[in-house]
Amino acid sequence: MAMKRVLLLFVSFVCVLCVNADERTILLGPKTIGPGWKDNILVEARHFEKAKAGDVVTVYNDNAKRTTQAAFQDPKDWQGVASEYGCFNVGGPFRMTLTDDILLKVRERGFYIGGHDYRILRVTLTPGEEFRETIVWRGPAKQMKSDWSESAELPASCFKTLKVGDGLVLHASKVKEGAAAKIMDFTWNVLESVTDGLPVGPTGCTYYINDDAPLLKLQLAGTGSNTAMRIGGKDYRLDKVGIVQFVGKRDEDLTDVQRAPKEYKLEPGELFHGEKTFPHDWSGNLRLTAEPFQECTENDVLILSLTPIPSPKGEGSVISFRENKGKWLDLSGSAEPQWQKIDGTDVVLTFDEQSLDKVKTSGLVITGKGFVLTRIELITAQ
Repeated sequence: MAMKRVLLLFVSFVCVLCVNADERTILLGPKTIGPGWKDNILVEARHFEKAKAGDVVTVYNDNAKRTTQAAFQDPKDWQGVASEYGCFNVGGPFRMTLTDDILLKVRERGFYIGGHDYRILRVTLTPGEEFRETIVWRGPAKQMKSDWSESAELPASCFKTLKVGDGLVLHASKVKEGAAAKIMDFTWNVLESVTDGLPVGPTGCTYYINDDAPLLKLQLAGTGSNTAMRIGGKDYRLDKVGIVQFVGKRDEDLTDVQRAPKEYKLEPGELFHGEKTFPHDWSGNLRLTAEPFQECTENDVLILSLTPIPSPKGEGSVISFRENKGKWLDLSGSAEPQWQKIDGTDVVLTFDEQSLDKVKTSGLVITGKGFVLTRIELITAQ
């Protein structure tokens, strides 16, 4: 009887481990990422407290256009959490492998998912061990010189199982500071812009196939021993290449999931309707393109409905309006940002000749801290 109890406890322990190892949903959409790089959503830092290097973030999406792009951005400076994640093409699920450097950032402040012209359905976090790697090229190893003159040729037979969502793993050694990889098709053209100078870490790097276009380039090479890919770069030795694919299963428990704000269908005159949070860490902003302002006059005003968020440090809530270009100069033309305090009432933005010309030309950026923006309406003042 005692042995049976021990066995049951062991089985239960193993089952718990299996559940923890599944792909786990951390954000549930839908969240529309519209045109013009104006939309984004913050994936909260709390999801990464127990994450480790090698774990993978996956963004499942739909409604992508041929020109769709995405980004994983650091709320601190709006740059990519790593250089390869600042801007890339999208044609299916896209992924990011967490490194030690990325974890330092996302554990503190999370990250934004941005870009244009697609809709996020869900975001998941998966242990790295749920992805199986198959080595498809074993050399001979190729030393990449500092002048970018060397490259390795990989035959088409290496990529017969490759599909959108898979990762191409470059295993490297003898890596110098500033090492970079260049992944090209058989014509010596880069597969896509992100593969022109992909940063190579101490053991290599992973490039995820997020779009059909790179696959089509590889397929043009034919089959078998024909060269389909060339991998070059500088200051590292390419030892082998693998394809990593997800082989696990999804945990459907949504107990601790982060849910995207409800999306609304815009009514006539509305430029925004939803729940856009501007945290007290100054990481929030909202871009409005120039399009809705083309017929505006100085009689028109923007009315913003928002709710203050109390600060643990007792700091106030403020908002400002900037040009949607360059250094985000204040819309008023002032050298310094003009901050308006938020007290819970609507904020009204009026236009003069100068500010109207700016919004018609480049649009508008709304930034600030400590509030939730729920509605923006463009109306003609009576």
